[in-house]
Amino acid sequence: MRYFKVFVVLTLFSFVLLFFAQNIEALSMPLALSFNLLGWSWFSFEYPFYFMVLGSFVLGGIFCLSYFFMDKLRFSRRLRECKTRVSTLEQEVNSLRNLPLEENPPSGVENQTD
Repeated sequence: MRYFKVFVVLTLFSFVLLFFAQNIEALSMPLALSFNLLGWSWFSFEYPFYFMVLGSFVLGGIFCLSYFFMDKLRFSRRLRECKTRVSTLEQEVNSLRNLPLEENPPSGVENQTD
């Protein structure tokens, strides 16, 4: 399975490189971003279009990794809580197993000796 994943990643990487190589003129065109809000405006420097695409891809990857990391931390905390509870319940079961049996039956249960 690991070899299949490596093959898929290499194939995807090859297609991306081929795409960039065939479209270098269109992707090299400068692009400036602007933002206007309530009379306040902001303009960025001119960057090539491929820089914006790659930058967006990297930022998306960082956001995904941070989300999955926070999710892993949450599940790790929950797993630790469950393990603690299981340990406590196992100790309780073991302590109940070691109690001696009562010689007298509990009330309401008749002794059926003939």
